[in-house]
Amino acid sequence: MVTAMKKNKKPFFAKHAKSSAMLVSLGIHALVILVAITFVAFTVITKEEKVFVAKENKRPKMKLKKLQVPIKMEKRKKTTPKLRRRVVAKKSRRPAMDVALPELSGVMGGMGAMNVAGGLGSDIGFSMPEINFFGVKKKSEKVVFIVLAGPASTRGADRRFSPKSRMCFHTLRARLNEMVHDLPEYALFNASFFMAELTTPFSTNMLLATEENKAKMTDWASTVNPLELEETYSRGDRYEGFFDRFLELDWYKGEVMTNNIPPVYPKWVYNYKPGPHLMKHYIVAEREEREFMHVNRAICFALEQKPDTIFILSTNYIGNDSADNVQSYMKICNDIYGPDRSKYPTINVVLMERSGANPEGLSRQLDRYMPILNAFRGQYEVVQDIRALMTPEERDFMESLPGVF
Repeated sequence: MVTAMKKNKKPFFAKHAKSSAMLVSLGIHALVILVAITFVAFTVITKEEKVFVAKENKRPKMKLKKLQVPIKMEKRKKTTPKLRRRVVAKKSRRPAMDVALPELSGVMGGMGAMNVAGGLGSDIGFSMPEINFFGVKKKSEKVVFIVLAGPASTRGADRRFSPKSRMCFHTLRARLNEMVHDLPEYALFNASFFMAELTTPFSTNMLLATEENKAKMTDWASTVNPLELEETYSRGDRYEGFFDRFLELDWYKGEVMTNNIPPVYPKWVYNYKPGPHLMKHYIVAEREEREFMHVNRAICFALEQKPDTIFILSTNYIGNDSADNVQSYMKICNDIYGPDRSKYPTINVVLMERSGANPEGLSRQLDRYMPILNAFRGQYEVVQDIRALMTPEERDFMESLPGVF
């Protein structure tokens, strides 16, 4: 009986066949889902490199046609440059004339233009013009020219004066006029001739470089050292009473002489002499008569104009040691410009020899100027033959004149 009961007992999965099939199916599906979740598919796409192949594009060629209109070829005539200003010698002696001093326009500041603190060009956006002073080039908008006009610029190689020898000064004046005329109208300028104890400026103040003022300077200088006279810009002792009246002129009061001026002088003359405010800085030399004479006196005039550039043209240096004068100039500039030395003007020198016969002499004179050049950031140039500065027309005219150059 027991045995019969055991035989009738079925296995567990047999009894639950449907349930087991379901569990197996769920397990398989779960496994498939798990494999699907964890499986990552990668697709690698490889792009082929593009190669551009140029195809030949054949274009039709056009046949050239012959020009039907005849062309006449004309040769142009070459033109030669003409001299802007021609030097003309007059045989008649120019008598002394009464000349009324014209009113100068465009005057900046008071005596010596001490109130001109800055340049005009920089204030309104213009660039500073470059001035080529006989080979020395400087950018400047407030410039003073001081030019030797004494016997060294009018005497020939034979130590005599003649129309031909005086062409030296005429060349210097012509080039000076050209430099002034090339200045822009916003620039300020002044000029002076000098020799020994003479310094005769164009104006007491810096002037705007207007066409009117440029023409007045040319007119002022036009009478200096005329070709037909043997006399030269100098003390003027041979002209009775002139030098005594000249010495009485007071520069700081603006006194000017226009009557009974020797025919070798400018049309009007001032007598510049450094005042006590400058002389207090002067180192007294053994020869007191050389106190700021010659180029040194002219430099004092230029400094009082308060420029940014000073140009000197001379053949020599006269005065006590230039290194001593530099100390005086520095003190003078401190009074005028203040302690900032970068505001002091540059002082530039051109030394001239008539024919280059004495280059060693020019070298010695240059050595005397070097302390001034070094202290005032200056440049220099040596002109060994003034004829190199003449135009071809001026050289031809000089050869036609009598005398020895």
